[in-house]
Amino acid sequence: MYLLITLVQYAVVFGALPAVLIFGMAGRWDLWNVWAYLGIFVAIWSFQAVAMHRVSPDLLKERVKPSNRGRQPLAAIGGIIFFILYWSVAGLDQRFHWSDIVPPAGIVAGLVLVVIGLAMVTWAMLVNSFFSSAVRIQEDRGQKVISSGPYAIVRHPGYTGTILAFLASGLALNSLLSIIPAVLFLVVIVNRTTIEDRMLQGQLAGYSNYATKVRYRLMPGVW
Repeated sequence: MYLLITLVQYAVVFGALPAVLIFGMAGRWDLWNVWAYLGIFVAIWSFQAVAMHRVSPDLLKERVKPSNRGRQPLAAIGGIIFFILYWSVAGLDQRFHWSDIVPPAGIVAGLVLVVIGLAMVTWAMLVNSFFSSAVRIQEDRGQKVISSGPYAIVRHPGYTGTILAFLASGLALNSLLSIIPAVLFLVVIVNRTTIEDRMLQGQLAGYSNYATKVRYRLMPGVW
């Protein structure tokens, strides 16, 4: 049941919603890069859901329905608002040609970076069986520190991949203007990372020691 719910959510949020917004605002359907972009999102998120179902079905359930919802309601609403704004700007840019000046090579590079970002999120999620959609300590699931895979590089690789994917989306969608809401989203992600990291250091056994070994939260050498 949770796999089906997740697949439907992904199909709607990362397939139908951006298709309606981008193509609707653009007033045209013949945008090859947008079709490629949508295909990448739906394919990777669907793979992610199926992989979670096989590797850690409890995580899939946790992501759909956290036992303690934490900050999830506001985060979900904020996320939907961001997606609507982001994809609407990208679509309008194709209609009015404000900043659709990315050359084909740049568009392809953007699509590749989107794949890398989403793959990083998927990797982090499959390594970390406590990758909840809510900011909470999962005592009910026996949460422990995860330090392998991408977590040996930065402490919050899922957020790193998310940031990369959406910053690169401006190139992939041939809309430099859409990078502006992506930067605003970056600020939100950095704030959530700060809150989550502080919570983990204060409440999760062993996390402080882990943080002394893996110094950076999102980007090696920067922060």
